Amino acid sequence: MLPLFIAALVVCVLSASTLTVLHFQMKFRLEAAGLPVKWLMMPSDDFRMWRTYRSEAFTRGWPIWPFYVYRLLYVLFGVSGLIAVLAITHV
Repeated sequence: MLPLFIAALVVCVLSASTLTVLHFQMKFRLEAAGLPVKWLMMPSDDFRMWRTYRSEAFTRGWPIWPFYVYRLLYVLFGVSGLIAVLAITHV
């Protein structure tokens, strides 16, 4: 179970790091375009930022992949964190 825990922990940390980069990439693009973006965000503000980025990406020619990769990594982060917790409790 220890190798599973270590692998899940590595995936969890890597996905969290990439999530942070993608989050601020989308936030900085919106801010540079003059759109209002909160810095201290609640989950509802985060959803609003995603929705705004997705709609603005098409009109401004921004790549849309950060939005989809962000959502995919968010799920991967949660699943790998759950696997790490389950692996450590069964040691």
